[in-house]
Amino acid sequence: MAALSPIELASMTEGLTEQQKMLFHIQYNAAKKDSSIAIILAVLLGWFGIDRFYVGDIGLGLLKLFTGGLCGIMWLIDIFLISEKVAAYNRTKAQEIVQMLKMSG
Repeated sequence: MAALSPIELASMTEGLTEQQKMLFHIQYNAAKKDSSIAIILAVLLGWFGIDRFYVGDIGLGLLKLFTGGLCGIMWLIDIFLISEKVAAYNRTKAQEIVQMLKMSG
């Protein structure tokens, strides 16, 4: 599940002002990644690591790029695991945005 649940988002933004919550949602919606796009990238371009570049995992993206997805093994595995990488990316981005808003306000 790549999208954070409304409950999880509410708990993350607890303690923020209404203006900060609005800024959070604007920034989060601009920064979050879509798991459907990640799966399509994994299936079609996973051999080249494009799916890993999409979720900000540059190291593994380069590894897949230079090894052909580790001869297809990592490509096949990532088709099933990329949604979890997107969820982790989105959760990390949300936490970074909340921390930035708490520090600024």
